[in-house]
Amino acid sequence: MDFSNCQSQFEKCAIDQCSRRPRSSCKCCKQELCYQHLWKHEDLLIAQLKLLKKDIHEVNRRLQTVNVRESMSNFREHLKKWRINCYTIIDSLCDRKSEEFYEYIDMNFSQQRKNIGHIQKRIEEFIKSEDGNPQEINLIKSTVDDLSRKMDKIQKSDFPVTVLPLNIDENLIQINY
Repeated sequence: MDFSNCQSQFEKCAIDQCSRRPRSSCKCCKQELCYQHLWKHEDLLIAQLKLLKKDIHEVNRRLQTVNVRESMSNFREHLKKWRINCYTIIDSLCDRKSEEFYEYIDMNFSQQRKNIGHIQKRIEEFIKSEDGNPQEINLIKSTVDDLSRKMDKIQKSDFPVTVLPLNIDENLIQINY
């Protein structure tokens, strides 16, 4: 019986240049290995596991010692700056609207003064010429009443103002995890 021909029918160890027959299959990589290479292969895997054990221990130590509040300080600082900038924008809008309203009131007062001056002049002319008629007097009364109502409104600050609520979109602040 010639066994030399039988040897070639068997597979070889998966490691290059190894002529030994495979004796077992590695469960991790599914390679067919001889005993010597299987042990070396397992030794490498165990060495890798020991390194991973050391690495996970280090990560766990860092996790145990990290100060979450301190780590969040940069995030909170960004939020604080954003909030201050938003308040600045709101303050600027309020200042512009106040100035706009002041200009309206100032223009209104100026117009009221002109109207009052014109009415006073007409009344003086009617008194001087003794030529006032009931229609003119009623027109002047109506104008004086209208001016008085406008002054009441201004003094009471009775102006309809529509202030819409500030809708804040949650997506204004996005956390990139």
